[in-house]
Amino acid sequence: MITFSRITDPSHLYFDKAFALYATSFPQHEQRLSLSQRRILSHPQYHCDVILSDNRFCGILFYWEINQLCYVEHFAILSSLRGQGIGSQAIKTFLQQHPHTLLEIDPPTDDISCRRKQFYTSLGFVENPYSHLHPPYRPHFMSHPLLVMSFPDVLLPQEYQSFASFLKDVVMDSVF
Repeated sequence: MITFSRITDPSHLYFDKAFALYATSFPQHEQRLSLSQRRILSHPQYHCDVILSDNRFCGILFYWEINQLCYVEHFAILSSLRGQGIGSQAIKTFLQQHPHTLLEIDPPTDDISCRRKQFYTSLGFVENPYSHLHPPYRPHFMSHPLLVMSFPDVLLPQEYQSFASFLKDVVMDSVF
């Protein structure tokens, strides 16, 4: 059974495992600096969750609550457990609790990014038509284009605009 455990401070049992997975699962330009990450742990809209399967650490799911919408900022499963359906189970469980969700992925230009898009599409996510640049998490990096996918439907223009404003004004506020 998939469950989630929220990390609100570095003393959490799975803090070290969560951030070791974070560091190895995302390129540096998609990772917050450590101080920035620690600073947002207590933000009321931010959830830094570990994914547990039968009480065993399996992955991370970091997200923001924006009114009725959830924005998945980072999601990763331990590499040793990929391909076993745990990621699909985790997302399905999450969507039962958060039925209006969005996330960003790299544009599908290579095998890995195409498989990632197919993974989310198979779970019911749809591609959005909005041209989207994600601001940099670290100094000396540039904004980068990402594809916005949402569940269960395409975002209305005002929903996308609300998300884009939240991303700029709240999510990225504590980055530097």
